[in-house]
Amino acid sequence: MTLNGICYIFGAGERSSCLDTPAEDSFIIAADGGFDYLRDLGLQADVVLGDFDSIRSSQYLPPDSIHYPKEKDDTDMMLAAKLGLENGYTEFAIYGGLGGRLDHTLANIQVLAYLARHGASGILYSDSYAVTVIHDSSVSFPVSHPANQPENTCSVFAFDDISVGVSIKGLKYQLSEVNLTNSYPLGVSNEFTGKDVTISVEKGTIVVLWYLPE
Repeated sequence: MTLNGICYIFGAGERSSCLDTPAEDSFIIAADGGFDYLRDLGLQADVVLGDFDSIRSSQYLPPDSIHYPKEKDDTDMMLAAKLGLENGYTEFAIYGGLGGRLDHTLANIQVLAYLARHGASGILYSDSYAVTVIHDSSVSFPVSHPANQPENTCSVFAFDDISVGVSIKGLKYQLSEVNLTNSYPLGVSNEFTGKDVTISVEKGTIVVLWYLPE
């Protein structure tokens, strides 16, 4: 079953002030210390899960929280993403998944890749930038998108050894069916121009990062 709502996941990383108010059909998951984040926002999670090694307010955990051992293969964020997929969600907004420890940031970008390869789309938000991953697909930034402002930065990175047929239309520097590799940063520091933007990859996985307007 595919649902129309958004699955919101909150982690223990850098917090963002750009959160949209979740709609009624949204699914909200607190991953470990993301429970503290939600409490500070005055929001309630539908599910709270994790090994709870980074939580400050453990005394307030609901009795139906899902506890996992600290030694496990999946990160808490990955467990939350898998739960969202199992519940039929294909659109994910992840907060508290960037900043802080670099290994956690890289792990959460891999979570985005996992979502993309399972037919879903996810965005990681920090307070100043956002990241998505696409696989054999495309992402668009219409002129109405808040980030689509002249000279605002948008970067594209290969997430495979070779990402085949990458096209960038509407940014300052455009590409047409070019193969990108994960060992050469050809797509870094591009710019919006106020035109409709489409970034696509024919075969493979790419990371797209853009800065958020102040």
